[in-house]
Amino acid sequence: MLPKRLLLLIIIGVTILPAFAQEVLIDLSSYSVGNTRPSKCCTKQKSALALPFFDDFSQCNPLPSAERWVSSGVFSNLRYAINPPSIGVATLDAINGKGELYPELSITPMGADTLTSLPILLNYSETDRVYLSFSFQPQGLGYASSPEDSLVVEFWDDVEAEWIRVWSASFNSEAKTLTQKNLLNVLEKTVQSDTLYKTFFNGVIHINQQRFLSSNFKFRFVNYASIPANTTVPSIRYNSDHWHIDMVYLNVNREFEDTVYNDIAFYQPIRTMMRNYTSVPWSHFAEAYKPEFSDTLKLKIDYHNLGPTTWNVERFFSIVDLSGSQSEFSFSGGGSSENIYAFQNVSYTRFFDYNFTSAWPDSAKYILKSHLVTDMAPSTAHLRYNDTIASVMEFYNYYAFDDGSAEAGYGLYGKGTESGMVAMRFYNYKADTLKGVMMYFNRTVDDANLVPFKITLWDDDNGKPGNIFYQMSGVRPVHTDSLNKFTVYGIDPTFIPVGNFYLGWEKTTSDMLNVGYDRNLQNQSRLFYDYEGVWRNTEYEGSLMVRPILGKMHQPITHVGYAKDQSSITVYPNPASNYFSITSDSPVEIVSVQIISTTGRVVRNLGFLANLNGISVQDLPVGLYLVRICYAKGEPTTRKLLIAR
Repeated sequence: MLPKRLLLLIIIGVTILPAFAQEVLIDLSSYSVGNTRPSKCCTKQKSALALPFFDDFSQCNPLPSAERWVSSGVFSNLRYAINPPSIGVATLDAINGKGELYPELSITPMGADTLTSLPILLNYSETDRVYLSFSFQPQGLGYASSPEDSLVVEFWDDVEAEWIRVWSASFNSEAKTLTQKNLLNVLEKTVQSDTLYKTFFNGVIHINQQRFLSSNFKFRFVNYASIPANTTVPSIRYNSDHWHIDMVYLNVNREFEDTVYNDIAFYQPIRTMMRNYTSVPWSHFAEAYKPEFSDTLKLKIDYHNLGPTTWNVERFFSIVDLSGSQSEFSFSGGGSSENIYAFQNVSYTRFFDYNFTSAWPDSAKYILKSHLVTDMAPSTAHLRYNDTIASVMEFYNYYAFDDGSAEAGYGLYGKGTESGMVAMRFYNYKADTLKGVMMYFNRTVDDANLVPFKITLWDDDNGKPGNIFYQMSGVRPVHTDSLNKFTVYGIDPTFIPVGNFYLGWEKTTSDMLNVGYDRNLQNQSRLFYDYEGVWRNTEYEGSLMVRPILGKMHQPITHVGYAKDQSSITVYPNPASNYFSITSDSPVEIVSVQIISTTGRVVRNLGFLANLNGISVQDLPVGLYLVRICYAKGEPTTRKLLIAR
């Protein structure tokens, strides 16, 4: 076990890291948004906007609304900030829209993500009390910026045709300080606290210079970011400098202290309905229903009063079946409306009955919705998107503990971890065949984590990984060209009985794979690692982003191209008695060979073979086996081998 101080340094990021073996959790190695597609509100644009200008990023996901913004690498999301004022934030970090680190970034701060407003009609005078305010949080569930980095607000000077810096914030996680500099109003403020990373602060700018008060006013948020300087372990040089923005409000007749919103708002997504998983195979749903769902179903919501006024609130819910008829089941929050008092937080659970069915034979998908109805005054109509939340619950062909968003990166690195192993425990509710594996890999500088590994399955040994019963060698991470899109590997069909099994990987180098880690859903009791011959439970809260695919394989396999000469691979003699050889009509790079029994157990893991002639099987019992041949690139080949004597 590492000293506590050393573990802390690893978590928060440090420029020089020791090289010996260790389990590592890297803060948000790539910003990701799950499988959500932009909604229609994110495609319509306007050329000029009138006041009031307001956005709390609850309207569009995963992109900020194109009705208000031009975005470069910024994504609106529900998961990366801690207790935001309202549901949804805009997150700025150091990667672009494909999840790649901006190539020009270095250890010196440079402009990364940028969020720019559309032109705004701001032809007012300096006495009209025009103010821009916003809420912001450093780090959240992401990675803290270095003290030299900053979140910046710039105004467009239409006469000089240039951007002018008017405000900035910097965060020092080690000194636990946050400094705001209001350059336009000549104000500076520093606060110190242990909770800065999970607190939202108010930024307020009085627009009191006529050069900005024009019919073509624009403002923008810019993240001046840098990347860690570590060169000893390249695979942990990763995304950094996270800032989360909420409640952006521009209007006239305001005051500097005008930062309280007369509003009722959701501030958390609908919580998962299942006890353990976020998804199970639809073909396993009947067996999983009783252990995963309560006898009475329940939806949990969280909302609060952002201001001093008492509001009378009614709660409503609905479930939309997206298969077939797309029928909607609606019901109220139960009982009468309720008064929500000044600055009050509310957590509410609605119990109900519902029959989960699907017109699709092999999957099901539902939208869970909740909305609030109040006697809100018309003057606050511009705030009205945050009174509705929705989430998707889907059942396809895989088990999942994660919510589809990676707030961190998990792995082992350092000397001594060359054969280290990581395993996540799953419970299989129905005997079935495992056909594939989904994994999410974080981006690193120069893709340094694209190292070979072995997809591995273990049986259960009293709540910990036991014997390896399947392993696929010669596998490398494959990065997709979109955020949080899982890499899909096809494996040899492997029978999985009812009960616990473990899915993970065995390393082949001392470097780190950097696999996605979801910090919102807590399943650390199911995650194990081993690099010293002893399985240990992880100490990090969250869920590893690996998913076993059972039954039918619907997902297309992610790959970098097939080996062209696989069809020419031959195993001979066949039947074999004590030895066999592998040959090919044309050159092909083979990185490992496995011999697998008909029960799916790997009985011989040969690794790299310099000589493919005279492979010994004299100690194996007679019978039918599979010879699995893995290549440097492309998918493996499987050949049948009969041992007879």
